[in-house]
Amino acid sequence: MGKTLIRILAVLAVLALLWLLVPSATPLAIGEEAYPVYAPVTLEAQQVAPIDYQAATPYAPDPNAFLPDKGGYMDPSISVRVEYTRAYDTTIQLTWVQIADASQLRAELTKPYPSKATARGDVLSKRVQAVVAINDDNFTHRKEGFIARNGQVLRTNYSELYDTLIIDDKGDLHIIQSPTEEEINAFSGKMIQALSFGPGLVINGEKAEMNLAKEYTPHKETQRIALCQMDTLSYLIVATEGPENKGSTGLTMEEFQQLCFDLGVKQAFNLDGGSSSTVVLNHKKINSLSTGKIRAIGGILYFVTATPAEGSAE
Repeated sequence: MGKTLIRILAVLAVLALLWLLVPSATPLAIGEEAYPVYAPVTLEAQQVAPIDYQAATPYAPDPNAFLPDKGGYMDPSISVRVEYTRAYDTTIQLTWVQIADASQLRAELTKPYPSKATARGDVLSKRVQAVVAINDDNFTHRKEGFIARNGQVLRTNYSELYDTLIIDDKGDLHIIQSPTEEEINAFSGKMIQALSFGPGLVINGEKAEMNLAKEYTPHKETQRIALCQMDTLSYLIVATEGPENKGSTGLTMEEFQQLCFDLGVKQAFNLDGGSSSTVVLNHKKINSLSTGKIRAIGGILYFVTATPAEGSAE
């Protein structure tokens, strides 16, 4: 009896050792290496004529340039690639965008400020002939913040409550945390867009010490969306599902920051999330569709083509 018990214990010990030594098929946490990798492309039209921010966008997307299965878009002046991954028990949509000129990144409000009117993102996208569009900072529903759109200053209610994202004439993203009036006015570049929300998640390749204003719902697991910059005229839109989506739990702000950092972005700025989180491709919303919700929003940031469709008249 004693020898039998010893043999059983020995077998159990060997099995326990094997369990520790053999790698599990399911990793404990998704790592940086598991995410889709930033893969820049060389656009055929490396230089295009800038588009006047106060003029209508001159070219509609080429219907033949959209990739199958809502996978993106490719023409000589813009590349869009849509991919998916999983993190924090949530489906993540990654939309990589490259443009030939900074003026291809633009903004549109539902109606001129100070109107608080809203419209669906697909409606706004079609109005401005966008290739891809995302929701903005929903600034019309807050009084605070310095706001500019397409080179025109709309509001100067300086506030340290929210972070500011400035997009300059080179298409570069600049994040100022809890900015003072002096910090905004000290910006030395040419400002095209200025958004007031956030928080800034990644600044110059480093995780920011985040401003966690209550409106950000920092500890809630929810849908989130961020505009990120990878390199010159190269961007990443990160959109997560939320608990309303089957199979997803949503991310806290800390988890969202870590996700953006692990994706290797240089700058990342959180935008209005929850059901306002909107990614539109080919004038159709493509993110978090399983909820059936398409919320009207106050405005969009969007990317356009700078070349006419093949065979069309200029």
